[in-house]
Amino acid sequence: MVTLLRRLFIKDYTNVNEESVRAAHGKLAAIFGIVSNFILVALKLTAAFIIASSSVPWVLPMALVGDAVNNLSDMTSSLVTLIGFKISAKPADKEHPFGHERIEYIAGLIVSVVVIVVAVQLFRDSLEKVIADTRVSYDLLTVIILGVSVLLKLLQSYVNRGIGKAINSGSLIATSLDSFTDAIATFSIMVSGILCLTLGWDFLDGYMGILVSLFVLYSGVKMIRETADPLIGEKGNTAIVEEVVKDVKSHKEILGVHDVICHSYGPTKYFVSLHAEIDENMKMLDAHDVIDDIENEIKKDHHVDITIHMDPVAVGDPLTDELKKEVAGILSSLASDIQFHDFRIVNGPTHVNVIFDVLMPYGEKVKDQDVIDALNKHFEKDEKPKHFVLTFDHPY
Repeated sequence: MVTLLRRLFIKDYTNVNEESVRAAHGKLAAIFGIVSNFILVALKLTAAFIIASSSVPWVLPMALVGDAVNNLSDMTSSLVTLIGFKISAKPADKEHPFGHERIEYIAGLIVSVVVIVVAVQLFRDSLEKVIADTRVSYDLLTVIILGVSVLLKLLQSYVNRGIGKAINSGSLIATSLDSFTDAIATFSIMVSGILCLTLGWDFLDGYMGILVSLFVLYSGVKMIRETADPLIGEKGNTAIVEEVVKDVKSHKEILGVHDVICHSYGPTKYFVSLHAEIDENMKMLDAHDVIDDIENEIKKDHHVDITIHMDPVAVGDPLTDELKKEVAGILSSLASDIQFHDFRIVNGPTHVNVIFDVLMPYGEKVKDQDVIDALNKHFEKDEKPKHFVLTFDHPY
């Protein structure tokens, strides 16, 4: 269904790396959200007023009204999403040389805050109902309306998740989760309505309102985390980085790749830098030509801006190869995921300087000093002393 909607309403819908196509996807999801949430608000408020008008004194069903208000906030959120996608599609300018795509994250953050505010208000009102022992009776029409609402919310979740995955949009995937959580909350209200009809349990409204508010609160907190992480600076897209590194290493001139850094300025704006090892005996102009070709290839195939730094390494030097093999064994004995790169030596008359970078994974119990101590202990009895010049860094 999602593919059909994309095909019907979006020109060149498969070209999701194009900013205009991405913006069209966001617009489609937002309009679908606005229309469907408007229908939900109308249905639930109608049912709420039907119930209130049949009771004496006149009492609104808090769980149902809260659910309708939640849908109203969802409709507002869809409007924010629509504006966010429109702004994010603006081209780069003097003040924003990396484009405006991060507006999507800000839009998602606004949506999250609205959801949490609604949850707190609903919890307070529902708790007051429980304390006052306010009772609300549901009728068959209300239960039917709630059933339709559950199905419509599930459809919302399905559409938003499908479009969000198609364009790798965190804000739409967060909206999908919100819709699914809303479906669960509405289903719980429907169950209370059925229990009221069949068993006469008319005291459940306030409790169900509290339950709904907790669902909504959980959804809002989760959405904040998912939309705030890209703004704070989370780890780069692993799949993209792996593909880029794989393609760079596929060239025979590249002996190794390290110090890979990926910056994201939006869902489609990636900037990658890395160090590529080449034979130190290769002519500089030839090496530069190879690096230029690889950079252009990566930009064309992956739509990623990339900068490659050349690292010349010794190839075929017996002492270098022997020491490198020994160092690899020592580091692997400390921890299997410790890596090293930029390995080179300066063989002087009285000692050998061994120079390399050590990549220390996050959360590893091995400390920098542990590495130094292990290396010094292993080589302490060598006839020609080894001096280690190490740089410790972490993976990005």
